[in-house]
Amino acid sequence: MRRLTHAIKDNSLSIVLFALFVICISAQSFAGWRLQNETLAAHGYTAISYWHFLSTGAFLEGLASNWQAAVLQLGSLIVFSSFLYQRGAPHSLDPRKAQRKQRPRKAGRFTWLYRNSLFLVFLLLFVLSFALHLVFGASAYNEERAFVGQPPISIAAFSLSAKFWSITLQTWQAEYLVIALYVVLTIFLRQEDSPESKRVELRNRTTGGANK
Repeated sequence: MRRLTHAIKDNSLSIVLFALFVICISAQSFAGWRLQNETLAAHGYTAISYWHFLSTGAFLEGLASNWQAAVLQLGSLIVFSSFLYQRGAPHSLDPRKAQRKQRPRKAGRFTWLYRNSLFLVFLLLFVLSFALHLVFGASAYNEERAFVGQPPISIAAFSLSAKFWSITLQTWQAEYLVIALYVVLTIFLRQEDSPESKRVELRNRTTGGANK
């Protein structure tokens, strides 16, 4: 029991976040199912089951679209913060101390792949979620076209459509705005005990110095 308690405490952040993900995706799927049946009824179609809805483009496109935007947000922050700066931000390198230093000899044990593995994994996740968004988005768009008697289009045609890029850029701009606000607000504001914030006593112009 003590070992289980320690394991839960040691992993409580990821446990809570994954639990919230499950709760939110379950609620989203149920609400989306009801909305889809309302849409079908408005066009004179019969309702579909909940499990059938989970395989439709209407549901899967929304998942893939949001996933690729969220992955893009974090991946951009990871790679850009490795060579760009924001003075006063807790998770930025200090531009005044950013002179290139010789890599410690012990770093030579690690390959380029390992040294950049975090960004590379996010890049892979982005490519995968972007591809899924394209495929499921085309399916959802063809479902919409079927309601008004229009023929389906190919995935290639959908990738060039205003529909696809309108949805994609809508999510991208929101993610970049949020991460930019986060970077700037952490210069002036604090959250005690959070590693995402500078220590309360640090000056606004202090770069780095996140809570440990």
